[in-house]
Amino acid sequence: TACLCKKIQTQPPVPICKPSFLLGEPFYFTPWGILSGMFWVPGGTAGIYAVRTAGLAVSQGTWAPLKIAVALVWGILIFEERVRTYWGTALAMILMFLGLWATMYAFFSNDDDDDATCNNRRGDLAEPLLSLLLTNNEEEENQSLLKKKQKGLAFAVFDGLWGGSQLIPMHYARSKEHGLGFVVSFAIGATLVLVVMWLGRFLFSFLYYRGSWKEAYSSLPSLHVCDMWFAGGMAGLLWSVGNIMSIVAVASLGEGIGYSITQAHFLVSGMWGVFWFREISTTRNLVVWFVGSMLTLGGVLLLSHEHIRK
Repeated sequence: TACLCKKIQTQPPVPICKPSFLLGEPFYFTPWGILSGMFWVPGGTAGIYAVRTAGLAVSQGTWAPLKIAVALVWGILIFEERVRTYWGTALAMILMFLGLWATMYAFFSNDDDDDATCNNRRGDLAEPLLSLLLTNNEEEENQSLLKKKQKGLAFAVFDGLWGGSQLIPMHYARSKEHGLGFVVSFAIGATLVLVVMWLGRFLFSFLYYRGSWKEAYSSLPSLHVCDMWFAGGMAGLLWSVGNIMSIVAVASLGEGIGYSITQAHFLVSGMWGVFWFREISTTRNLVVWFVGSMLTLGGVLLLSHEHIRK
């Protein structure tokens, strides 16, 4: 379509030929979006591996407080974002930390309770038999599982420290490229980094199989489009909407407060685990989760109160 620019005598010229995205926001691109993609894509990849090996509750309970700490350091210490009182901000952070760790403990200890219940059902007389039936292969398998969980926890730490800086580059972009103006740049940057990672994986396989293009291509992970088109599409849609809102929150509230508040998404996943997937089976752990949720919510409200508008 042809681009038209219309002048009205009583009003200044209004260009209508610029493409608009996201509530009429003009299209902007900044290379800082590529740097954001370099933070987010490796961090998100590590987070997925952490969930698969260490579990959802433990992984999120690890990276969420770390991301809050990273946002606090950048926002308060480096960007010198103003708050009402430092003691109030510190109290809000402590409440969020305690709440997140309490909700994580509720899920984590629930697994231990289930294992203890199963062990009690075997009876004390079964213990000598179990020790005789435990083969070296099973011991090696248990050790391998433990190492896998430890590795998953390490990946969760990496996601918290590295992925927690994903919106830092936005602060160095021009003011008109903040908020919604940064969304397209972030998406382009994340896509470019993802393509580079896939090419790197293919090149590694190509060298590993000594120059065999066919073997290298066959070794690439399957996309499982037939099985994942709906679940993956819905997950991507929900995450994208949430990420756009987090970008707007950081642009409006600052890195220290805005990004810290977004980590309360742990409460939403916790509610799914409690009320839909029934991952907490004991009353004690349910109470611990509820108390932790209230502490986190209180920290979020207090942190919002500490924000000072520019």
